[in-house]
Amino acid sequence: MPVKLTLSIFSGRPNPTMMLDDASAKDLFKKLSFGTLKRQTEKTAPLPSVLGYQGLIIEQEGKKLNVDMPQVLHYAHDMVYADGKAAKAEGRLESFLFDNFRKLKDVKDLPDFRRTTEMQLKEYLDKRKLYIENYLKNIEIFRDDVIILRPVCPCAPAADLAAWNSSPAVTPNNNCYNYGTNYRTDTFAQPGKATGQQWNNLSACNVPAGSISAKMGAVSDGLVDKPNQDNKCISPGHLVALVNAPNYDYHWYRKGPNGRWSHKPGQTPATLLDNSGNIITDPRTADRGPYTNFCTFMQVIHGRFKIK
Repeated sequence: MPVKLTLSIFSGRPNPTMMLDDASAKDLFKKLSFGTLKRQTEKTAPLPSVLGYQGLIIEQEGKKLNVDMPQVLHYAHDMVYADGKAAKAEGRLESFLFDNFRKLKDVKDLPDFRRTTEMQLKEYLDKRKLYIENYLKNIEIFRDDVIILRPVCPCAPAADLAAWNSSPAVTPNNNCYNYGTNYRTDTFAQPGKATGQQWNNLSACNVPAGSISAKMGAVSDGLVDKPNQDNKCISPGHLVALVNAPNYDYHWYRKGPNGRWSHKPGQTPATLLDNSGNIITDPRTADRGPYTNFCTFMQVIHGRFKIK
């Protein structure tokens, strides 16, 4: 019974994963305790569409499955989510993660990444209650997602959350760059990859000569740098914003026809809220968690860019 465990923590980069053998998988399932999965409603604590730590994704692979568990489950400490359902959970899997941290693949500096993960987990737990409270307070804006009678930015695409959040083929396979450009690839698109100029340095918004930043990769893909746009609508196309978590990751927001912003943190659903559960009127002042560097505004002109 092969089990893939994904640490859901990045927005732009692919998340780190580990494969568990039978013994480790059994240990994981022993620690995983949750109530009866029930259909999600507006009153359900939401899956954390936040920047930084977002929980663990557990996927059973192969033919021999644990029939008592969903094939794919997202654990978020106090809740679990699977197939449009949710249940309260006992927060015990973080200890399993850190006990097996060395098994994570494609992590360069494991001790440093562990410290970063611990810090982000603490911030997630500290803000989880506030995020849920504000999410429920702002639930009305999700109902009005597509109905914009007087668009402020008529060229901008609607948030269209249903298109990005309703399919297991779409949500986990498209990241903030896909959502920001409003272009689905199902490949977790990376700035510059389509043009052979993929980023290789995330230390800051601007990097030394010889390196490629996320912004440089995006320009290579066809996005237009607009550092002086100052949160104003743009035409043709639509406005996006790039932020950076130093030495760690990048993230994109996009401005909608109502003048507000939305985004899709990594493998989690697209959302209209920031890390505190507040409406995003300006990504420069939004709660962005560890993505502390605001890099620039950019213009996406439909039909004039290519991402992969």
